[in-house]
Amino acid sequence: MMTVFYIVMGGDEALRYYMEAYLSIRTFQKQLSPEIGRICVITDHPSFFSKAGVEVITITAEQKAEWMGSHHFFFRTKIKGMEYLHSLYPEDNLLYLDSDTFLYGHLSDLKKRLDEGHGLMHRREGKLTGISHTAKRLWKKAAGHKYGDITIGEQHHMWNAGVVGLPSQKISETVASALALCDGMLNDGNNEFITEQYSYSIALAEHTSLVATSDLIGHYWGNSMEWRDKAFEVFTYAYLNDFSLEEELQTLDIDKLCEIPYFVHRSSTAGKLHRLIDRLFKVRESKSVKNECV
Repeated sequence: MMTVFYIVMGGDEALRYYMEAYLSIRTFQKQLSPEIGRICVITDHPSFFSKAGVEVITITAEQKAEWMGSHHFFFRTKIKGMEYLHSLYPEDNLLYLDSDTFLYGHLSDLKKRLDEGHGLMHRREGKLTGISHTAKRLWKKAAGHKYGDITIGEQHHMWNAGVVGLPSQKISETVASALALCDGMLNDGNNEFITEQYSYSIALAEHTSLVATSDLIGHYWGNSMEWRDKAFEVFTYAYLNDFSLEEELQTLDIDKLCEIPYFVHRSSTAGKLHRLIDRLFKVRESKSVKNECV
């Protein structure tokens, strides 16, 4: 059995992430069967998933704080969530997904890789020294340090953690290593937002035969705005037509989704010009009925 799960938290200010998660869930539900597994969502707003057709697990504020740890590092919850799901379903293979993902390959192929004992992440990004300034800062502080029983070295590449899959027999040791790595780096002042990502990358490489899933799962972190517009379009259409879950799944066109770029390189100069224009040409007047009624 495979349990696919998401962690989505935050209130009204995070609605875009819930909309993304709904779209991702629907792409998996199109192929889901009892023989393959289940879908779970860990959230602090369970009512937002009342119509998702998935198992909803409510996390309390106290539990969320404990998962974030003493450094209040939000991304640590991705490791603790895996640990928690394993306690609920110890026989299941687990597949974590960021909300900005979608399934375009065969779900059975993902299950097969986990059944064969492989660890899964989205794709290998390479050595930290060649990725970004943030990655270089992390490497400078972490290189050569030992956390748990692992010494960080150049053999440890960064993988994209939009997907993290573990076979059931490897979950306990891999999650323990990821937590030791994450907490060790945080204790050393390495609180970059990619610290959890690197921890998972190292732990899975050490404890599993790690393979990519980019041939089956898309991850559109590099074009979020266009994908959010698409998610809004999909669910507005379903709402206006009062579709059932089955009708939503029938009308969701995965081929059309695959036509949307998952990454778009936008000019930084264009962004600067837009911000400059906004500063130079400010809104001169705005009206609302609330102001007129005062």
